[in-house]
Amino acid sequence: MGNDKILPYLRQHEGEFFEMLREFVELESPSHENKEASDRCSRFLEEAFGGLGFDIERIRQDACGDHIYGELGGGEGSAVVLGHYDTVFPIGTIQTMPFKTENGKAYGPGILDMKGGIVMAYFAVKALRDLGLTPNRRIGIFFNGDEESGSFSSSDLILRKSRNYNCALVMEPGINDLNSVKTRRYGRGTYEIVAHGRSAHSGSNSHLAASPLTELAHQLLYIERWNNDTEGATLSPTLIGGGIANTCMIPETAYFSMDVRFKTEELGSAIHERVMNLQALTPNVRLEVRGKIDKPVMIGDAALYQKAAEAGRQYGLELKGVTVGGGSDGNFTAAAGIPTLDGLGTTGEFLHNPREYIHIEHVPYRTAMLAKLLQTL
Repeated sequence: MGNDKILPYLRQHEGEFFEMLREFVELESPSHENKEASDRCSRFLEEAFGGLGFDIERIRQDACGDHIYGELGGGEGSAVVLGHYDTVFPIGTIQTMPFKTENGKAYGPGILDMKGGIVMAYFAVKALRDLGLTPNRRIGIFFNGDEESGSFSSSDLILRKSRNYNCALVMEPGINDLNSVKTRRYGRGTYEIVAHGRSAHSGSNSHLAASPLTELAHQLLYIERWNNDTEGATLSPTLIGGGIANTCMIPETAYFSMDVRFKTEELGSAIHERVMNLQALTPNVRLEVRGKIDKPVMIGDAALYQKAAEAGRQYGLELKGVTVGGGSDGNFTAAAGIPTLDGLGTTGEFLHNPREYIHIEHVPYRTAMLAKLLQTL
């Protein structure tokens, strides 16, 4: 490490890091439940990064928290740092899943995915600024409020802004490994399968019904077999509905939603075509299939990975790239030809789970790697 000042600075400011992270985590921000709550979180980011000198643009939204874009410095755009502040946890989760630190871990809703990574980005830039190491190139940030629901209002904006930079650095978490970054992500398709049958009284004339619920049962078992027989993809039903509670009626319609992940574009296209052509297996029932591929496969940039590895080695890290099934906004930038590296945020386990945590001791090393990467790009 020689005379490098970045890691000692980050160790010195570790208490400030976790105090900021506590405040950020306690500002609960599920994707679409409560815009007022989400915008308290977006204002927190606006003020924090504005305080570092970023010229902030608040991109107003109706259905989710406002998106935050910022630029620091002038000249050539070196890197845009991407992250999302929305979480999957509903308002009130902080009461049963409070922020806490114990046994070398920090806990709280969204701490791993991915509020910890955004605070890492803040302290990486703060370290460069306070140490007089800020590069003479422009750094960008884009933090959206709808990533967990698919980035449907932000993906085009992310691409528009990111095209002004040489690369995109995604502060999504790594895995449970100090040295991990994400160099490949599966693509995603989302679907709704609706069965249209014929309703009838469930006691008096059930023989006249064509049950959409029975049809969905057949389809779910078929998809389970398909999933078990398919390498490099997952087909996961996520929601089911149909009928009216406490009535004696076989319903006319029922539906389920499905999330599909795939390792290659070719596999994704083949599965998409097969899903869209599903046929009913129950007499007198018609299937309606809606859906699309909404996230392309992400392949991280090899040259950018090597630069990150070189930066990491200065702090004792030996990077290793991993492939994961989950998607991120890095899927969009990579597919658009913008060199992308993902999974640069915190490390830990159990994202989207009440046990979600990050490793405290990993934070300064990975933040130092990010700062060095921003300095040298």
